[in-house]
Amino acid sequence: MLSFIYNVSLKFEKTHGYSPNTLYMNYAHLECLKQQLENPNDFESITSLLGMELIVCENTIHPTVSWHSEPWKQASSF
Repeated sequence: MLSFIYNVSLKFEKTHGYSPNTLYMNYAHLECLKQQLENPNDFESITSLLGMELIVCENTIHPTVSWHSEPWKQASSF
């Protein structure tokens, strides 16, 4: 899962000229990602490792990335 996310992020960066800051995935993807991490229950460490906000959305077929001008944590508090 980490290599897939890396490749999607790299493709985004090459296309747009800047790195993505948001990752969308479903719960199954998240569980696969957690299996590759030392501390799978520490959500903050997952987002820190990825360098992106993580949005879990059940209707996401494949992990995708994007860039938002407003960080998700801040946007959700408005």
